[in-house]
Amino acid sequence: MSIIKEELNFADPQFETTMIPGKFQRAMRHCILWQFIRMVFFGFRSIGIILLNRRNERDIPV
Repeated sequence: MSIIKEELNFADPQFETTMIPGKFQRAMRHCILWQFIRMVFFGFRSIGIILLNRRNERDIPV
C-alpha cells in the first residue's frame, strides 16, 4: 500500500488535525475560468446586497 502525497504530513503530530487539499481542490484553486466565475458571482451578489440595503434605508422613517 503506497502513501498518497497528501497524507505524508499526517505522520507528524503537528499536522494531524490540518486539512490538506486534494487534487481536485488544488486544480480548482488554479483554474482561471473557475476563479473568474467565482469573481462574477460574488460581484453580483455584493451588488444585490448593496441595492437591497439602499432600498431598505429609504423605507425606514427617521
